[in-house]
Amino acid sequence: MNEKLKKDLCIKKGHFLTSMRLLALFLFSGVSLFLNANSNRKERGVLSYVVGQPDVRIYEQGKNADILRQVQNETRMLTGIITDKVTGEPLVGVTIQVKGKPNLGCITDVNGRYKLTGIISDDDITISYIGYTTRTLRIGNVGELDIQLTPADAQMGEVVVIGAGTQRKISVTGSISTVSGNDLRTPSSSLTNNLAGKLAGVIAKTNSGEPGSVGEFYIRGVSTFGGRTRPLILLDDVEIFPGDLDRIPPETIKSFTILKDASATAIYGARGANGVMIITTKTGEKNTKTAINVTLEASYLHPVNRVKFVDGPTYMRMYNEALITRHPSATPRYSEDAIENTIKGVNPYVYPNVNWYDQLFKSGCFNQRANLNVSGGGNRIAYYMSLQSNHNTGLLNTRNGYAFNNNYNNWEYIFQNNLTYDLTNTTKVGLRMNTQIGNTKGPNIASRDLLWDTFQNDPVTFPVMFPAQEGDKHIRFGNAVMSDSRLFVNPYAKMLSTYRELNYATFNTSLNVTQELDFITKGLNVTALVNWKQYASSNYSRSITPYYYRVVDGSWQASDPNAFETELLRSGTDFISQSDITKHNDDTFYFDARLNYSRRFGGHTVGGMLMYMMREYREEVYPSRNQGLSGRFTYDYNNTYLAEINFGYNGTERLAKGQRFEFFPAASIGWVVSNEKFWKPVSKYIDFLKLRCSYGLVGNDDTGEDAGAAHFLYINEVNVGDGGSYTTGPYNGSPYNITKKGPGVVRYAVEDAHWERVKEFDLGLDLRLFNQLDIVFDYFHHKTDRILMRRGSFPTILGYWSAIPFSNIGKVDNKGFELAVVWNTNINKELHVEVRGNLTYNQNKYVYVDDPDYPYVWQTRTGKPLSHCIGYIAEGLFKSEEEIRLHADQSGLGSTPMVSDIKYRDVNGDGKITTEDRVMISEYGSLPRMQYGIGVNLTWKKLDFGVFFNGSAKIKKILQGFQPFHANNSSQRTVMQWVADSYWAESNPDANASFPRLGLSESDDANNQPSSTFWLRDFSFLRWKTLEIGYSFRHCRLYFSGDNLAVFSPFKYWDPEIWWNSYPLQRTFNIGVQIKI
Repeated sequence: MNEKLKKDLCIKKGHFLTSMRLLALFLFSGVSLFLNANSNRKERGVLSYVVGQPDVRIYEQGKNADILRQVQNETRMLTGIITDKVTGEPLVGVTIQVKGKPNLGCITDVNGRYKLTGIISDDDITISYIGYTTRTLRIGNVGELDIQLTPADAQMGEVVVIGAGTQRKISVTGSISTVSGNDLRTPSSSLTNNLAGKLAGVIAKTNSGEPGSVGEFYIRGVSTFGGRTRPLILLDDVEIFPGDLDRIPPETIKSFTILKDASATAIYGARGANGVMIITTKTGEKNTKTAINVTLEASYLHPVNRVKFVDGPTYMRMYNEALITRHPSATPRYSEDAIENTIKGVNPYVYPNVNWYDQLFKSGCFNQRANLNVSGGGNRIAYYMSLQSNHNTGLLNTRNGYAFNNNYNNWEYIFQNNLTYDLTNTTKVGLRMNTQIGNTKGPNIASRDLLWDTFQNDPVTFPVMFPAQEGDKHIRFGNAVMSDSRLFVNPYAKMLSTYRELNYATFNTSLNVTQELDFITKGLNVTALVNWKQYASSNYSRSITPYYYRVVDGSWQASDPNAFETELLRSGTDFISQSDITKHNDDTFYFDARLNYSRRFGGHTVGGMLMYMMREYREEVYPSRNQGLSGRFTYDYNNTYLAEINFGYNGTERLAKGQRFEFFPAASIGWVVSNEKFWKPVSKYIDFLKLRCSYGLVGNDDTGEDAGAAHFLYINEVNVGDGGSYTTGPYNGSPYNITKKGPGVVRYAVEDAHWERVKEFDLGLDLRLFNQLDIVFDYFHHKTDRILMRRGSFPTILGYWSAIPFSNIGKVDNKGFELAVVWNTNINKELHVEVRGNLTYNQNKYVYVDDPDYPYVWQTRTGKPLSHCIGYIAEGLFKSEEEIRLHADQSGLGSTPMVSDIKYRDVNGDGKITTEDRVMISEYGSLPRMQYGIGVNLTWKKLDFGVFFNGSAKIKKILQGFQPFHANNSSQRTVMQWVADSYWAESNPDANASFPRLGLSESDDANNQPSSTFWLRDFSFLRWKTLEIGYSFRHCRLYFSGDNLAVFSPFKYWDPEIWWNSYPLQRTFNIGVQIKI
């Protein structure tokens, strides 16, 4: 069997397996609907009963459909009990009314029981009670229906998600933030790129606008430098990766919760040090009609705020100027005739004027998104099923009819299937499936590298391509000789010459069983959760070698400007090369068992939870394992005095026996001041006030690996033949000496290795004013110690030449505050207004870092923020030769300074500018110190309007490596427009120019290249993130939305949220329809 046939069979096998998986998903969905349909007919046991008037008829299921329909149309009686969903207490005087039958209804008695007669199976009943949310339910074929009502008061009735459970909002003493999935919906299929400014406590960054790119996010900033800094992400209590989170449709999300302090995260022990994100997906509701929702969107995306480059003539003049200003006797490289011919476009192949950025990227692209979800429930079953399809395309300006179309073209399919089924009155089973299947196509080269090539090539050396000649079967790409046989890089040919296709699938399935244990004691239950998650991917690449041509010297004459000759520089290939298929997969198994207790005794409410968990992640031969025991105890007295204790006792395989497990406790208290009697005089102004305080320990076992530490910290790793060498004389008559190597230490075991540990303190306030303004404020202080780091103070002279030991000695402090404000009110019966705002500020610093023994204190990292800028202090530009002569010697930087080169401060006063003069030039770095967001939503009659702004502040970055022209053994760089707009020139000696004297190479201007305050820029920004306008009809809503509409920043060169060679962010215009059936 030949290789091509093997590859084809592998591809077909992959398609077959994908088809079978899709078929299994659809079969599962069909079974779900079948169970729901039958649940409306099935009762407890084989025989079902209908209480009629005046007799009782009993029939066997499935024996006689006519009898079933007859019974369904007969009137009967419905009984049950109505309770408070939060407290479980029976409600007295609740009104139950049959919809459409005003004379048919009843109220509950002193025990919360009701008896409703004269109803049929197709009736809907409305349950209403003062202070509670009204419910409407379909009766179905049940004879007894117990109902729970939720208090309308947001603090009393709202149940929020916490670690491994739920809790009433009023009784929460930890620091959490929650939004709904609808609040995260934007005209983008990327969830992680839309977190900035949406949740207090979350610091988020967008690094690229490329399709499929995942955003960067942290909870309360960064508190460590030793390892993982991203938070733990849980989808329905199961850990997922940021890429999985990125593809979850907002329509599927019921709540998105952030756990921020030790009280909230200690339950996760080892994995909770960086905070926890909990995504809870929607479920159906029993005894409700099937609801079908469809969302269709089409978007147009246009790149904005991208870096700009100069045109050919400007480049030529600036090149000549850079040459003459450094070497006055030199002859200009570009003649005035050449510049003039380039301006006039006499012949674009002989005198090219290429904008490589515009050549690689087109002006816009189109995306589509569709979401279908179905929910509902019968007597015993509730279901929610969702299917989403995303089609995202890219901005690459590819050619039709070439070897392949390698523009970004991503298809994603996301399935969510959630089922809950009551096996008995006390036993419930839940099944959740999340499946993500995708296919991505694009060039086999990073977009960042393509963008780098647009800067590394000037616009005038060669054209993109030459006209095709008769009989050509390939494209004649332009190029030129750099030196010897080396050619320049043609960015467009490079982009078109590679192709990569990736297929991936993630299957995430959870089964949980809950058993009520009221027969032991009321309020006791046990829950078990089993999860299996698998990720699998396969990819292959294709390539073709381009043909390169150039203009033959002397073949062009001004008398015949359209005539010229080309010659072949390098032959390419006429066939496509294809790689083998590369496969990857990983598996995760997770299990936990929980014993839960919650009960109210008069004014006392107590609760508890004890959980055992184990997790195994396998990507290579050796799996990564965690296990532990966690617990929680809560106490609530009259919704006024609150207390909670949490703990995690977790183990990791990274440590040696006897040191693997550690105890992480946390405690919190709360006081609902507004429930005190003395508060009544001001209660009409301040409806709710709760004070919170928590303190605890959390741990992180994923420490040191980013710095090169081994996974198993207690093992010495020694390689034979990898140490120092020794030489002997000739052996066995050989004329050559014999050299041997001894054993070499690759890694030393970490002495007394421990977990990384964080001591977290939080002080919070929850406030509501005038029954419409909610304010949440938190102050936090995190102290991280035992950070695993490489010993910087161990010199190589002691023999640590390759394997420098690690120790748990690093320390970091991180503190800050968060503020969230929501104003929600009805101006009148037709106008509703909601204004949301939040602010997050954090400040961290190295408390201890094992730095080398530097001669000056400013060279150490201790005491500095984790994100900061280091460089020289610039004191402007040299104004005269005399000033250069009298100043400290700067020649050690690599070039001899001239007038208008950058002048640096001699910090240590030794008369020389060296690395010892580098200091912290800004306490801010690339990670925002402060992030905020504000949004306004208006609803007037059937019209709705929403707008959202987000911003980041206290961000500083250094512009480095932007010197134009520098060939330095590679292509000659072009010139960025911001350089051309403001640079020092002899014809315009501006001392305040943004760019110093030009140069052509390192030997000319190496003095101007180091990081310094001269290149320090403020990258703070405010972004008009989204705008949405919608109009609702009876069964649908039409809307228009926009994303990334404008950005306001002191930095103007490109979009301040990304770097210049990142795939550009796009302004998106989106039109959509939401259909409800």
